[in-house]
Amino acid sequence: MSKYQVTIIPQENYNSLEISEKLGKYFDGREYNFEDKSILIKPSFVFPIDDATRAIAINTHVNLVAGIVKSLSERGARLIYIAENKTMATARYAFARVGIKKAVKGIKNVKMCYLDEKKRKNVVVEDPFIKDHVIKYPKLLVDDSIDYFISVPKLKGNLYANVTLSVKNNLGLISKKERLKHHDTSLHDHLSDITLIRQPDIIITDTIVSGEGNGPSEVKPINTQMMIVGDNCLAVDTTCCYLIGIDPNEIKHLKNLAERGIGPIDIQDIELNNKEYLESKKSKFTPVDRNLNVHPNLKVFQGKEDCYPGCPAFLRTYLDAYGNNLGWETLSGMTIIVGNDLEIPEEELQKLEKRKTIVYGDCVKQYKEHGVFFKGCPPDYVNAMFKISIKTTLPNIPYFKYVSYPIYLTTWIVHLFHRLLMI
Repeated sequence: MSKYQVTIIPQENYNSLEISEKLGKYFDGREYNFEDKSILIKPSFVFPIDDATRAIAINTHVNLVAGIVKSLSERGARLIYIAENKTMATARYAFARVGIKKAVKGIKNVKMCYLDEKKRKNVVVEDPFIKDHVIKYPKLLVDDSIDYFISVPKLKGNLYANVTLSVKNNLGLISKKERLKHHDTSLHDHLSDITLIRQPDIIITDTIVSGEGNGPSEVKPINTQMMIVGDNCLAVDTTCCYLIGIDPNEIKHLKNLAERGIGPIDIQDIELNNKEYLESKKSKFTPVDRNLNVHPNLKVFQGKEDCYPGCPAFLRTYLDAYGNNLGWETLSGMTIIVGNDLEIPEEELQKLEKRKTIVYGDCVKQYKEHGVFFKGCPPDYVNAMFKISIKTTLPNIPYFKYVSYPIYLTTWIVHLFHRLLMI
């Protein structure tokens, strides 16, 4: 019998009562003791909108979170944090938009945990993948405040890390500033180092509806109709990879951690409970596509040595937003300049229209006079979306239509007040 066990729990929909009952049986069968314990649940609310249908394959579903919380509360948990960090806006805004408070209303001992308002601690990573790596990490996860850390990722493709699973979900524990420090060729090592600090005690992957293709925001919903649950992050993530036909050895952050003995990345080393159901749902998901040449009338000047988790992936995210929501013809006549070791002939530069040219990232700052320049390595992705909408001839990025500006303003004011209390 393998020491790594993963349980496949069939679940056709997001009925929170069904989810609670099934997870309760799992918890009891594994003899977890939640009585008088403090628990932190980390979902992924990366796309903070109130359109549940649009976000069904992007965010961890709030009804899944509610089912988990209900089951834990019924088993005597003293305090249950639901925790998320700043994504497209503050954590308060994300919680308000996805409706998590309404989903857990009436359940005892639940508290919203806005990680962008919580104290952080400089943690020196032991034997890191990135030399001398110090990470500003949530203090409550390293000061014995939390008895159980439960990760609840959404299974989907990811342009930056290839796939979103529990290890990738850890990126949401740190601030946007901390995330952008290594959102380049070192992203997988960064994810590995974050995970070395503390691994989740329980992983409940939202694979009721999974996301195929170019995540985080432009994925195709696939009804995989299950929860994949276990107590080892690599065992659960490997099982998820098996479900969608991805070799975990090709996911660098998973391979890194396996080499450190954190867990297995060979499905043969995992004891699968209800393997037959997993096999019945197994399929080959379309991998992410970072190609920037998405329209014949979009001109792309791209360096040979670029970092795929950085500027190219961010640019593909913007292109997909326009193409999938407004039509690919929207991009006609635009030019993109990105990447290392790029030499553009002067005659080509003279043809460029400044407001129709995106010069993205510090690697191409020598061309900043020829277009709209986005500084950074990589540039701040939220600021970039505003700048694209304001300074280029492209229309507003379609994601802005989901923004509730009254909620944005009020949550931002409350956020600032609580940040001041931290000082």
